Amino acid sequence: YVMATWVITGRAVPTDPGPDPLPETARLFIFWVQIVAMLMGVTVFWYFVIKPWRQEGKMSTTGMLYIAWLTLFFQDPMMNYTSATVLYNSHMVNLGTWTLGSTPGWTSPNGNNLPEPLLLIIVGYTIIGYSLAFPVLAMLNMIRDRWPGTSKFRLAIIGILILIVLDTMFESLLLRTGVYAYPGGIREITLFAGETYQFPMTEGIFYGGLLIGATMVLLLYRDDKGQTFVEQGIERLRVSSMQKQWIKFFALFGYAHISMLLLFTIPMQWFATHSDPFPEGYPSYMINGLCAYGPQQNQCPGPGVTMPRPLNNPF
Repeated sequence: YVMATWVITGRAVPTDPGPDPLPETARLFIFWVQIVAMLMGVTVFWYFVIKPWRQEGKMSTTGMLYIAWLTLFFQDPMMNYTSATVLYNSHMVNLGTWTLGSTPGWTSPNGNNLPEPLLLIIVGYTIIGYSLAFPVLAMLNMIRDRWPGTSKFRLAIIGILILIVLDTMFESLLLRTGVYAYPGGIREITLFAGETYQFPMTEGIFYGGLLIGATMVLLLYRDDKGQTFVEQGIERLRVSSMQKQWIKFFALFGYAHISMLLLFTIPMQWFATHSDPFPEGYPSYMINGLCAYGPQQNQCPGPGVTMPRPLNNPF
């Protein structure tokens, strides 16, 4: 419904980068980062989906989870649902985003100006996201082999802590490239606070630790048949093999999206509405008209800044 409304109403248009020039080195970088991301996405798709499918004659659990993670991009702009807290470089391939005027109840102004980088964000959730769960699972298996008495609960906690560290490392490096930014952070719990490349640890904890961790835990707790808890008992259903595959897929799909909604999207609304002032220095192709707060609608979100509500929001 949301995506159809976005397209049919003509809101699926590229965001204007504004007057600030993009340095040539940055232009080349964002061009190649999108190309490399797509190539990595194809490689990971082959590894998780196509290769096991060819070997087993049906899509595997990890392949289905990969497809589910590909669709998590839908929730990505919801970080800005109540107040702008994430920015993207509008020189990347984009059609704005499916938010203000398309998503029921959207509050933050000019939300449709957020330039979701379509070549980067869709596969991004599988590259810096789903794929990270597997080296961590391998580490946990090594720990279990070395110390057989280690409970799965302790392994899960260790894995979540490792994921927080990995996500923090990868995203902190990417933020310095100017591809995207997290301006809406609480500075007491933010790395490099006040810089345009600041990294709120809420992102590392709720996305890296809890969201990716939810999938890691799902796979960690598979039974002796290799089944996750959301698919256990499926063999008792009196339906065809194809129908069982679809039921299994939608169970995993639901788990992935509900995990993101409850462990990331909803909690981030609280942090968004309690953020400190935006760091100074963001060019127009990062702000993209999202700083339309305050009495004159010319301020970025922050303490003491009025949060406007849409006048003509039909929802």
